[in-house]
Amino acid sequence: MRTKRTHAKTSRLAFTLVELLVVIAIIGILIALLLPAVQAARESARRSQCTNNVKQLGVALQNYHDIHKKFAGCYAGSTGNVNLSTGRNWMFAILPFIEQGNLQALTSYTLPMGSGAVGSATYTINTQVTLTVVPAFLCPTDQNEGGIMGTRSDGAGTRAVTNYKGSCGSNWAWGDPICQYTFPKGGYFAPSNNGLDATNGIFMRNWNNDPKGWVPMSDVQDGLSNTFLVGEAVPRWSQWNWWWWSNGSTATTGIPLNYSSVAITTSGGTKTLESQWGDWPNNYSFFSRHAGSGANFVFADGHTSFISDNIDLNTYRYLGNRGDQVAISNAATGGSAP
Repeated sequence: MRTKRTHAKTSRLAFTLVELLVVIAIIGILIALLLPAVQAARESARRSQCTNNVKQLGVALQNYHDIHKKFAGCYAGSTGNVNLSTGRNWMFAILPFIEQGNLQALTSYTLPMGSGAVGSATYTINTQVTLTVVPAFLCPTDQNEGGIMGTRSDGAGTRAVTNYKGSCGSNWAWGDPICQYTFPKGGYFAPSNNGLDATNGIFMRNWNNDPKGWVPMSDVQDGLSNTFLVGEAVPRWSQWNWWWWSNGSTATTGIPLNYSSVAITTSGGTKTLESQWGDWPNNYSFFSRHAGSGANFVFADGHTSFISDNIDLNTYRYLGNRGDQVAISNAATGGSAP
């Protein structure tokens, strides 16, 4: 008698190696497709925060003007040496208008701002102030050692830095030939090419302690909506960035936006913006790390715009000069509203 053989059904409880590899490959492709979008979304959020930062600086400067009838200015105090000077700048002046009044109140106006290493005998309350990172002064896209960097101004030491600088206009005497520029009109000192202490913008370094370093709106002849007030900077790419110091908070539009010097472009990759950080004749200017090749600016009327690197250089310089009396259309700025 023949017996029947029964075959029990067996069920598979796992993937084969081939199937597992296919799944991993699909997941990898999806991640590769999604990652740029995620990164772009994060950068968009960072850029929006940066736009808000410059907007708030513009509002603070306008509020300062409402009280003092002039925009805040810079001055060197007793000496141009930051470690010995009592000088301060426009960013220090607007601290009460960005909810940092307590920080300003800590300061002693009779003591130098930059002297005193932490733990040293010359450490003062001013040292504490200059080491304080102010979030409103930092762009979230830029990684600048948490806002504390060394040798980023005229004196030695480590202090807090800024990603934003006031526009000192377009006249500039130094650097590569493309950076050197003089316009016959604008400001109080035309046709000077001293873009540090005799500028045609709203701000100047003002190591002469000149009262003309504080500019009223009525002297912005080109109109508040046609004149840069504050723009972006990158501390790693320039030596001059301590937020409270007169020589760390201004930049020129004489130098093209996000400019790389001839020394960099002809070096075959051996020199970079970071390695040339001390080349002030070519980098005392506006920079940003934002994708899209440009930088955020706030104008004197308070509106903001992302200005493209592709902006016509003459137009860029006209926007820095508060009194060139050249008409600029919105389309010519190469910028975009946020």
